[in-house]
Amino acid sequence: MNGAGHLRGLKVVDVSDAALAYGGRMLAELGADVVLIEPPEGGRARRVPPLASVASGETVSIHFAFAAAGKRSMTLDASSAEGGELFRRLVSAADVVLAAPADGEPSVLGASFAELQELNPRLVVTALTPFGLRGPNRRWRGSDLVGWAAGGVLPSVGDRDRAPLAPGGGLADMTGATNAVMGTMLALRTRRRTGRGQIVDISRQEAVISVALEAGPHIIMETAAPQTRTGKRRRTVPIGHYRTKDGAVTIVAYMPWQWQALAEWIQEETGNESVTLEVFAGTPVARLPYADAVDLWIEELTTRYGKQEFFEEAQRRGIPASPVNSIADLYEDPHLAATEAWQTVEQPGLGALRYPRPPIRFDGESGTVGLVPTLGEHTEAVLAELGASSGEIAALRSAGVV
Repeated sequence: MNGAGHLRGLKVVDVSDAALAYGGRMLAELGADVVLIEPPEGGRARRVPPLASVASGETVSIHFAFAAAGKRSMTLDASSAEGGELFRRLVSAADVVLAAPADGEPSVLGASFAELQELNPRLVVTALTPFGLRGPNRRWRGSDLVGWAAGGVLPSVGDRDRAPLAPGGGLADMTGATNAVMGTMLALRTRRRTGRGQIVDISRQEAVISVALEAGPHIIMETAAPQTRTGKRRRTVPIGHYRTKDGAVTIVAYMPWQWQALAEWIQEETGNESVTLEVFAGTPVARLPYADAVDLWIEELTTRYGKQEFFEEAQRRGIPASPVNSIADLYEDPHLAATEAWQTVEQPGLGALRYPRPPIRFDGESGTVGLVPTLGEHTEAVLAELGASSGEIAALRSAGVV
């Protein structure tokens, strides 16, 4: 079975927001039928800049194009009586509902989670919210950056004499979405045994805490020690970023044999004898008082190389290192080309879009990225699957319900 077939037959109703949208895409990549519910005028996610125009004249957010790939789009005005009934019919036939209630209440499109599970006892309802569905902060609003701040990571990001830096890339959202997918799959596995679905409650704050090594060890040790920012390096030496002729590399050489290999390389290239002294050959913490000198010696080496050239030689010597890659670098990376990490999708109206493939491989194969749906593209097909006749569909369209 290839990667795209693992979730074939799974029916997912996606009523989430931008933070959980990636979770729906992950399920679609693995074969699930993910129906994205949007209001007739289109959801806000379609209008988040940067925007691109498609052949139909519709303007589409590039972020939406990433998160909605492979889903089907159904328009629905769930605030109307007919729309609310249609939503309940959808849920009755679904396996999973992905939700992101903004008000902290366990409800979606006017229906409580309890009501949805009464309609369909086998239903798994997965909710991703900034602070979870319980506790005094459950109604508080959030964002990706709020997730990093609330999760205790920001105090350790940046230079010690400046304000914390904001991590890029929406990684708090992605962390929450990935946990949501994992929770969904576990709930589905339990359903096979019990016959009943569950409510999967994911707090983005707690998802960040769970993976944040900057916060985790100090919580475990119960020190509550304030985190200090260390700039480009960690609290051991050398672990950090160093300049090259054409960018930067990251070097990790805290194990004794890694440091020895690096020190010998520095001596070979620069003639520096001090770097091989016994005082530097101990633990990474022993080198910490000399961190500035060690960084200077390392950059005397790294600035003689291009970042890719340094990476390859460091790896040959057994030193963990990597170029600090831009997206352009990753597009040209021969390793990623060999592993087929990128998939190009001919998207009508947008042209060729290059996506990262799902990182999960099954017998060497991964899932695939589907097309971005136009607004309401699959409404009639979904209604027909629910048993609606062509006359009923026409009436619903005329009334503005879909």
